[in-house]
Amino acid sequence: MLRTEIAERVAVVTLDRPERLNALSWELMNRLRKEFESLGARADVGAIVLTGAGRAFSAGADLRDFAASEDLPAEVAHHLAATMAPLAEVVQALPLPLVAAVNGPCAGGAVGLALLADVVIAARSAYFLLPQVVPLGGVPDLGATWVLGRVVGRARAMGMSLTGERVPAERAERWGMIWRCVDDAELRDQALATARGLAAAPAAVVATRALLDAGFAATLRDQLDFEARHQSARFADPAVAAVVERFAAAGDRPGTRR
Repeated sequence: MLRTEIAERVAVVTLDRPERLNALSWELMNRLRKEFESLGARADVGAIVLTGAGRAFSAGADLRDFAASEDLPAEVAHHLAATMAPLAEVVQALPLPLVAAVNGPCAGGAVGLALLADVVIAARSAYFLLPQVVPLGGVPDLGATWVLGRVVGRARAMGMSLTGERVPAERAERWGMIWRCVDDAELRDQALATARGLAAAPAAVVATRALLDAGFAATLRDQLDFEARHQSARFADPAVAAVVERFAAAGDRPGTRR
């Protein structure tokens, strides 16, 4: 149901229900939340990659959980509060960088899950789909309504949500919905390389995430103060100070060396 491999300070967490296109059952979502909490507390892990086994990232919520219910509205309300919301909150507050490697179809709640990651890389064959409104008659969940408009704007978020139209990975990249679309054969290597880079400075990644998220609601003055607090905290880290000294001694600026 869930598989984790750790190497070179990167944990690869795989949704492992290929026979169900990695559908997010209540049990799987609870396990995933607990796994993220566990990995976040480990000193030997600096970043996480989330991907799916087989040909899909995830088909979204497992509708067999719904079909088995004797009181569907009550069960949905319970699990949205007790299962989905805690998972989304744990992902959004992870003390480690999270890279989503979307290896195939990403539908329903899995869209929210993937887009809550810090970096989203998708295989060229992948696509994103929100079927909750059409044809299911529900609404997007697992944080999709919070994150989607932030990354693609209201018009595209509404169109994607209301029509149930597939958004191929290449279009998602053009929209700014994901960081990068790569050839299928390159996905794992690209995701791992990105995660290894982020694992070198996880605290800086988490601080940047907090700043960017806060920026959507803050005034400029609030944001400048927030930036100052986080930047001061980062420069109190001896490792950051050492990097600054090294660049200063060489007369270089990060990213300018040829």
